[in-house]
Amino acid sequence: MSKQQVKIVWPFAKREKAQLIWVGEPFRYDHKMMIKTYFRSQGRTERILMDWGTLPCLAIQHFYTDGIITASEAPEDIQEIDFTIYPNKVKYHERPWSIQGSNDPAISRSFVFSFNGKKIILPVIEVVRSILAPNVFLLYRLFESNSFPQFFTETYGPNKIHLSFTSQYELNYTKTAFIYQLVWLLTNRDLRETYENIAFTWLQERALKFGWNFTKPITITARVKEKNGTFTVLQIINVKNKDIPYQHISIAHPEIQDQEKSDEAKKYTYRSLNRQGNDEEGFTLDEKLDGSKEDFDLVQMNQLKHEYTSVPRIERIKRSHSKQRMKEDENTKKYYINHDSIRSTADSGGQQLARGLEHQMLHEIKAEGELQGFINVLKVLEQYPMIGTIQVVMDVLPDGHGKRRFTKLSDNVTKRRYVIAQIYLGNGKQFNIIEIERENRSLSLLILSSLVSREWKPIYDRLLINLVNDSGTWTSKSLKSIKDQGITVVKAKHSSKGVQHRAEILLNKLEHY
Repeated sequence: MSKQQVKIVWPFAKREKAQLIWVGEPFRYDHKMMIKTYFRSQGRTERILMDWGTLPCLAIQHFYTDGIITASEAPEDIQEIDFTIYPNKVKYHERPWSIQGSNDPAISRSFVFSFNGKKIILPVIEVVRSILAPNVFLLYRLFESNSFPQFFTETYGPNKIHLSFTSQYELNYTKTAFIYQLVWLLTNRDLRETYENIAFTWLQERALKFGWNFTKPITITARVKEKNGTFTVLQIINVKNKDIPYQHISIAHPEIQDQEKSDEAKKYTYRSLNRQGNDEEGFTLDEKLDGSKEDFDLVQMNQLKHEYTSVPRIERIKRSHSKQRMKEDENTKKYYINHDSIRSTADSGGQQLARGLEHQMLHEIKAEGELQGFINVLKVLEQYPMIGTIQVVMDVLPDGHGKRRFTKLSDNVTKRRYVIAQIYLGNGKQFNIIEIERENRSLSLLILSSLVSREWKPIYDRLLINLVNDSGTWTSKSLKSIKDQGITVVKAKHSSKGVQHRAEILLNKLEHY
C-alpha cells in the first residue's frame, strides 16, 4: 500500500495538534456522500466537511497535525484490550449529543454490552468503519439499494464461490485483503442482511443506524478509554476469527489479463506538464472535487487488521491477453497531462462536467453495457491515421428541474451516465460526440463541431440540462439554441453491427463535414 501522506485543508496553525471530537451523520451533498467532522484545539472547535470515503482515516479522540489524516496520535490513558461481542447481549442506544464548542445538533448512536463485568460502549460508526465497510468501495455501496449486481455476479458451487467483476469494479479491489473482506460479507447471511438493510433505513430516516443482528460472536482488539468503570471504544484495530465458509474463491475481471512483453512500439505514452508535491509530500483531499481521480492511491489509513479462521485459495482467471509494449517510436502518440496532488475520495457524484472527472484518455475509461460499446468504437477509431487524439469525459446526468425520471435507469436508483468524446483530427479540426446511456431508448448520439475555437463546457451543460428537462429527447428547440451560436449539430443513429463497422460509419461522418 502507498505510504504517501494524505492531507485535508487544515484550519489550525502549523504543528498545532487538534483532537477529533466528533464525526457526524453521513449526508448527501452535491450528489455525493459527505460527513461533518469536528476538531478541537486550544479551546477552539472547527467543523471540517469531508468525503464519506475518508472515514477509514478517522479515529475518534485521536490527535491530528498539519491536516495529515494518515497519521494520528492516540490520547493518553488509553488501553488496548481484546473482547468478544456475543449475540443477543447487545443493546442499541441513542441520545442527543452536545458537540463541545459547536451549536450543531447531534445524536450519539452506539451499541452497549458487558464483557467480563465491564460496560462497553461501541459507536455505530466504528462498527461500520472497521467491521462492515472497512474500504471505500463498501462504504459507498452502503447507501445504494441492491447495487452489487452492477459490480459483480456471484456463482456458488461445492465449497467454492466465483465472482465475475464488471469493468465498474476497480481492479485495486481485487487484491487479496479486499476479496477476503467482500467474500466474508457476502457469504455470512447475517452480515450481508445487516449491511444491505442499512441503505433502506438511511433512505427512510436519513440516519446511519441498525440493530446488532449478527448471529456469531465477534472478537476484536480495540483502543478504549475508561471512565467510571465504563469502556468507550475509540478505535478498532483488529477484527478476529472471521469465518469464510468456502475453501476456494475464483475471480474474473476484464483487466485481469495475461501480459507478454512485446518489441512493438507503444501506441500512446504520457508526459507530465507539471507536478505539485512529491511522493514524500503526498496529496491533499479536496471536498470540492465532484469525484475521485482514476489514479487515487488507496491508503490503509489506520492499519486495521483482519484475521480469518481459514485462508481460502484465490484463483484469478485470465480470459484475455495483452501486450506490454516497452519502447516508443515516431508513431507513438504522446499525451500531455497536468498532474497535481489534489484528490477526492468520493467514488461518484457531482453535476459539474469537468471537475473531479477530468478529460481522460480512452484506456483510462471504464464503463459497461452500451457505453463500453461506444468506448470500444472510439478505441478502433483512434487507430485511423487521420485521427489525432481522443479525450473522454464520463459522468452522470445533472438533475434538472423537479423530479426527472430520465436521470435514473429503470431501477429508479442507478444514475444514468453519459460519455463525451472530444476528437481531434490531424488537420486540426475538432469534433465533440455526446453519447447517453439509452437502456433500450432510441436516442441518437450527437456530433458537434465549430469553425471557431469555443469554451465547450457551458454548451455541454446546457444540452444535458435540456435533455433531462425534456424527458430524454433531443428537441428541435434545444438543438436550435445551440445551432444559433454557429455550432454544427448532427444526429447519428446507432448501428447494431460490429464495432469495426460502427467506427467506419463514424469516421465517414467526420471525413465529410
